[in-house]
Amino acid sequence: MKLVCGVGDLGIPAMFSRAKRRIVLHASVYGPFAKSKPHLDGLEKAFSRAEFSRFDVIAVQPGGENGWDQPFLNALRFGISRQSVVDELDYSKFFLSELARRYPEKVNVYPANNLPCLPVVIVDDCICFGQYAHACVHAPQGFWGCVEADVEKLFGWAESGEVPREADAEEIAAFRLVSECSRAMKCGLDGGEGDYGFAC
Repeated sequence: MKLVCGVGDLGIPAMFSRAKRRIVLHASVYGPFAKSKPHLDGLEKAFSRAEFSRFDVIAVQPGGENGWDQPFLNALRFGISRQSVVDELDYSKFFLSELARRYPEKVNVYPANNLPCLPVVIVDDCICFGQYAHACVHAPQGFWGCVEADVEKLFGWAESGEVPREADAEEIAAFRLVSECSRAMKCGLDGGEGDYGFAC
């Protein structure tokens, strides 16, 4: 496992460009990705591979009415004006809508109907995770961890609702991160259509 100070030290654009099967984003707001050429280039490279099959994104929706939206956004973008947060959500929505329009067979966007507990980025068998905090320094500049795991196996555990008895401590810890994404995607599907103009 690796721990770094700041998400930039994980090299996520390069991870995107090497992705062979799947990317999962549970980081809530994606405007920064849309404004980053390295992230966009990495995603384009992943999407260009025939074997790359899924880009799953859990996103907080503009104008959400979950009850937790306002307190969560206050932590996510602590110290930023409400209008700036709304603008960032709108930009994120536009970015994801464009990706889904261009790659409808690969891009799946799920509205965040569950309170997001932490940001998670999964690329194939690499799981990256950070933390939200009520601080004027936001999540990208916090501590980020990265761990390798058999992600498809862990998604299988999440689907079955059971962790095998023989699972070791590292697998169980990694499963918690995958489970966070799996449950958010299921909850997003249960919520029906999102605010993106297509079924989530």
